[in-house]
Amino acid sequence: MPDQGTSFGLPVVLRQELLVLLIEDNLGDALLIKALLDEVAGNPVCIEHVTSLEAGLARVVETGFDAVITDLHLPDSEGVDTLRQLFTVAESVPIVVMTHCENNPFALDLLKHGAQDYLVKGQSDGPLIIKTIRYAIERKEADQHFAYLSHYDKLTGLANRELFRDRLQQAMARAERNHRLVALLFLDLDRFKSVNDTLGHLAGDELLVQVAGRLKTCVRKADTIARLGGDEFTVILEGLEDPGDAEVVCRKIIDTLADPLVVQSHEIYVTTSIGVTFFPSDDQELVGLLRNADAAMYRAKEEGRNKYHLFTADLSARAVNRMGIESALRHAVERDELYLCYQPKVHVETGQILGAEALLRWNNPQRGLVSPAEFIPVAEETGLIVPIGEWVLRRACVDALRWQQLGFGEISVAVNLSPRQFRHGDLPTMVRSVLDEVGMAPDLLDLEITESLLMDDTEASQISLNELKQLGLRIYLDDFGTGYSSLAYLKKFPIDGLKIDRSFIRDLPGDSDDEAITRAILALSQALRLRVVAEGVENEFQLEFLRQASCDVVQGFYFAQPLAFEHFVGWLRCNTKHASSVVRWPLAG
Repeated sequence: MPDQGTSFGLPVVLRQELLVLLIEDNLGDALLIKALLDEVAGNPVCIEHVTSLEAGLARVVETGFDAVITDLHLPDSEGVDTLRQLFTVAESVPIVVMTHCENNPFALDLLKHGAQDYLVKGQSDGPLIIKTIRYAIERKEADQHFAYLSHYDKLTGLANRELFRDRLQQAMARAERNHRLVALLFLDLDRFKSVNDTLGHLAGDELLVQVAGRLKTCVRKADTIARLGGDEFTVILEGLEDPGDAEVVCRKIIDTLADPLVVQSHEIYVTTSIGVTFFPSDDQELVGLLRNADAAMYRAKEEGRNKYHLFTADLSARAVNRMGIESALRHAVERDELYLCYQPKVHVETGQILGAEALLRWNNPQRGLVSPAEFIPVAEETGLIVPIGEWVLRRACVDALRWQQLGFGEISVAVNLSPRQFRHGDLPTMVRSVLDEVGMAPDLLDLEITESLLMDDTEASQISLNELKQLGLRIYLDDFGTGYSSLAYLKKFPIDGLKIDRSFIRDLPGDSDDEAITRAILALSQALRLRVVAEGVENEFQLEFLRQASCDVVQGFYFAQPLAFEHFVGWLRCNTKHASSVVRWPLAG
């Protein structure tokens, strides 16, 4: 039977400041410790004594001791194994070792195995014992504070990247022993950067703290939530029997974040995209699991955000491909791999060439022509769209001036702007700087924006758009009709024109719904005195319908595919001779 223990000093209920457990099988040494402490006036230490490690471990689990003093040579344990077992059950309790040995290498070895200090038998007195106990407690608190700082996120109190990796490794080892699943969730807040850019970093930090608090309500105490940095979080779910258990948590997280957060008196709606992967079925290495969860998270974003996606094998290849695209794209500008194509905008009645839309293309030596649908999302996600977007604007303005110098008159150029460009730095200043540098008149520049930009942050977007409008350029709302708040934007923002999305033009004429939508957009734009450009015109029947519906300007393959600069100049030369009837350009040109 374990030793029931004896108490020296006051009864436990009336104990003084420090309660210390003494593990010592030599009763004489234990009594000596008691006697030395009793010699100290106002002795603050109450000693509870046991004679075996087994009894000591039981008492440590049951009672909140301030410190443990232990001999290393016990009936049921020997040497540093005593420290190891104590540390396992009482990780937060300071340990002082009693020993006959006094040398620095030995002391360092004790500290390495979890002890905070040591006492040499026969060379200690009461004040030294008390001083050693207090020092051990202070050192343990300092060690724990340092461990906290090095393992927990300072802002949210969640596990940091280092602790996350350790916890995931442990979870994987336990799952392997217990034949269970571990789910790794990778979360990224949708459009978080707009909060930082609009309300400031303090507001962004407050938002992250509140999100962390809500995440804690969605998981068990045994699970781990970590913040890897920025607005990226991970969740480790252990001991799962079925993948569906992880999906329940994902839905709970999405539902919990659905209610608005109040930050600096502003109601903010935040959503998250979640990628989910499982150990050991998806991967058996930490790096692979992180890569899988990240790939699944990006698929969730591609599918519209505010949802979760489970990792599948095809996502692994996509992730590797995406990494390769990102790496190559970072050097595309400096290596002169990017270029612009232009698709003309034509007046329906007169055939006059009014302008051209600049479209970005990438010809990589290893990959060949990379589809914009493949590299533009990567540029958006990584922020590369900001320097690339500036390059596009400058090149388009330079090319528009070259058209004038070649004698084609004032043909405007349209450039698409990314929401990321609005959130990064001072966009109006950048546009003004490019116009001044190139020497281009602002009224020859059209900037095309999407409704998603206006949805991200209406106040900040309105300020930036007003500043851009004051430069003298025109602003078009691209893909009009595909959003759900378009009419409000037309009134609130300084919009000069609309572009009817090609999805409404494709089945004209003949599709009654598309016909009705197109006529309604044209009637609305006329009432609001807005210019309208119909995209995606591919045949004469579509063109005739738009002419009868009083659409002024069109663009599409019926006139020309997007053409590189020299081919576009050739198209202009051909069509300036036919002002009343635009000549179709061969699609292979």
